[in-house]
Amino acid sequence: MGLYQWWQDIPRQRRGRLMVIVAQFVVLGGILWAARNTLAPYMLGLALAYLIFPLVTILEQGFVWLSKRRRLGFLKRVGRPLSIVLVYLISIALVAGFIALVIPMVKDQAVALWDQREAIWDAISRWGEDLLAQYRLLPEQVQAQTEEALTNLSAWFTNTVRQALAGTVGAITYTASLVLAVLIIPFWTFFLIKDYDQLENSMLNIFPISWRTDIVMLLRLVDRTLSSYLRGQLLLGVIIGITSAIGLSIIGVRFSLLLGLIAGVFELIPNIGPLLGGIPAVLIALAQDPTKALITAIFVIALQQVENIFLTPRVLGESVQIHPAVVMVVLVIGSELGGVLGLFLAPVATALLRDLFKYVYYRLADIPLSPEAALYKVYRGEAFRVEM
Repeated sequence: MGLYQWWQDIPRQRRGRLMVIVAQFVVLGGILWAARNTLAPYMLGLALAYLIFPLVTILEQGFVWLSKRRRLGFLKRVGRPLSIVLVYLISIALVAGFIALVIPMVKDQAVALWDQREAIWDAISRWGEDLLAQYRLLPEQVQAQTEEALTNLSAWFTNTVRQALAGTVGAITYTASLVLAVLIIPFWTFFLIKDYDQLENSMLNIFPISWRTDIVMLLRLVDRTLSSYLRGQLLLGVIIGITSAIGLSIIGVRFSLLLGLIAGVFELIPNIGPLLGGIPAVLIALAQDPTKALITAIFVIALQQVENIFLTPRVLGESVQIHPAVVMVVLVIGSELGGVLGLFLAPVATALLRDLFKYVYYRLADIPLSPEAALYKVYRGEAFRVEM
């Protein structure tokens, strides 16, 4: 049935209740939008909750099994809080180990790179002058087309960086609120995971009983997309960072550890991130030897192709697959609205809107699908079990 017919079939009293609920969400959305610059730490806390929730679940199940095996009933009651604390301790230990072992080496390479910046720039400049001399030998029409393409690309990249930095500068103007939020993130994330079931039930109680299956399905949809994206991108960043550092070291590019770390961070930006992260490596290799720069460029491109063909489909699945042309547009929009944070989250937000639209479309079609069937169709046959 159509949207208008669906609205007409709703009893008048329920229409009023629906309008009140929609108005509440609009007001809440307006408040969240007005405070968006100070919500970045809470988004970080939400991302942290998604990242550690699987490990918390595994540990909690272990405590439940132990409580049954050893007849220690209290372990079942404190299983989830204790699991969260253990995950926190493990995370702190890993971060401390990373800081102690890796950061000093990265710092030394960064200092060495800074000390040699003039020599590296001179070597790149000489190579650029030679390339420019060869370029001037090309026909004028080819030069004009090349310059136009480079100008458009440079303008797009400069605009994206400027907007991202402008959004970031705007965000850090709320220093006191940000500091307070950062301090409470561990506690906020703790209660978010600990009381997840109660929070979900409280949210469901807001809606009429007839809506709750749809709400549960939508929550499952959002949860699947966010968890797949956040965990997947982090895993890809680690894989690409380590692989880049090893590969650049084998090629003989200096500062390979630092360049691998840069590649891993840029990997968090979908599609264009791997190429952007490979540019510093190619430039450093160019300062050493043009042949080595060519090998490095081939390595970067080959690594991205391996990632696109083998890693991304297996790590991220189909939940956040967006065409690269669309990604470039949403990256600009995301950087304009949310700075650096918007740059990272724009693709997953786009994927969420796409899947939500599909779900609503299937539910309001002329022959509407059931909530389970609509969610099933959104994910092309991937089954979901929902416990009400």
